[in-house]
Amino acid sequence: MRIAAILSLLLAAGCTYAAKEPNIVVILTDDMGYGDIGAYGGTRIKTPNIDSLAANGIVFTNGYASANVCSPSRAGLMTGRYAIRAGLAWKVVTATDTKGLPESEETLGELAKRAGYNTMFIGKWHLGRFPEYLPQKHGFDEVYGVPHSNDMPGFALYDGKTVVENPAEQRTLTRRYTQKAVEFIEDRADQPFLLFVSHTFPHIPLFASEDFHGKSNAGLYGDTVEELDWSTGEIVKALEAAGLVDNTLIFFTSDNGPFFEGGTSGLKGGKGTTWEAGYRVPFIVSWPAVAEAGRVSDAIAMNIDLLPTIAAAIGVEPAAAEIDGKSLLPLLQGEESSRHDFLFYFNNERVVGVRSQDWKYVTHSYYTGSLGAFEKFDQLPGFESSYDLLFDTRGLDGEAYSYADRYPEVLDEHKAAIERARAEFDPLRTRNLETTYPD
Repeated sequence: MRIAAILSLLLAAGCTYAAKEPNIVVILTDDMGYGDIGAYGGTRIKTPNIDSLAANGIVFTNGYASANVCSPSRAGLMTGRYAIRAGLAWKVVTATDTKGLPESEETLGELAKRAGYNTMFIGKWHLGRFPEYLPQKHGFDEVYGVPHSNDMPGFALYDGKTVVENPAEQRTLTRRYTQKAVEFIEDRADQPFLLFVSHTFPHIPLFASEDFHGKSNAGLYGDTVEELDWSTGEIVKALEAAGLVDNTLIFFTSDNGPFFEGGTSGLKGGKGTTWEAGYRVPFIVSWPAVAEAGRVSDAIAMNIDLLPTIAAAIGVEPAAAEIDGKSLLPLLQGEESSRHDFLFYFNNERVVGVRSQDWKYVTHSYYTGSLGAFEKFDQLPGFESSYDLLFDTRGLDGEAYSYADRYPEVLDEHKAAIERARAEFDPLRTRNLETTYPD
């Protein structure tokens, strides 16, 4: 009996996946736009390998990051919980910060270790500086990467606890991350593993290796994305060569939307804003043994869903009592409806918006036209909306027009959802509530 058929029976019985354990690969890019790859309508940048991954899996057209900047989004992805629960919702973790992901939080790595998996983290961590918050302290057997964003001081390349390059040579980072990923797959092919590849790019400053520099039709930004596409292809080839690709659960997504450059497929805004392009990101899931290939789903999903999905796939219950994410396994098996009634948009520690399947309501809106004039997000002008903004996500006009006056019952429902979320999350704040941007 095929794994998919076994899984169908188990799901029908309310069980988690219990056949041969799947390998897990998470590929995370940094600041990639929703429209940068072909599977989401991009035409300027060539991404045949990512598009092939999409064709062999499921493309989520309403897939979201759990925050509009790096560290909070990564905390959400790693734990299955909104970052405020870990005390990491306030801005990004800087190179000199003493804060980081608490040991009390269970990560994807720790979850997989409880199931007997080999684990490796490659690339950008950004959940606390090395060595205090080294990924080995969060369930990863092997680590090869950098502590934070490439625009911060102390951007050193580590192999485990050892600094191998300071500062890191950024032109060859993607190539070296990929080499390490391929070697890990080859060395661990006989045992189940979780491999997390967290790319440095296309976060600025931008760098590409000699093989890709100057080759794309979208500037240096496009060069970096095409190299990321190559990297994805090499990882899939390694899985194929080891005979593992059919039973490997692969996720491909970005930590938030694009900053100064990057495509959005017409979505409004970008990184650091409340608008859709700040949160909606490429979100592709492939598991050939289980998921029907070539599907496109408009069900709302978020990176907090990765941990409960992986937990269900490998048959381990998450340790945390409160998990905000939902397993995507039913969607992989053909269900159409999201398990989420609402997804919440955080800006730092404040819930500023809510998304249901058909609607989006926001309480704060941020200017985007002058984005490039401000060096830091806390310098961006913003305001709490003096009137209600309710957007119909089913239409073609994006966030161009509010329908708050047309659908008062829908408006009230979403306002009530935000108030419930704030009642739950505001007590977890690490800073006093502000009435203006950034809260």
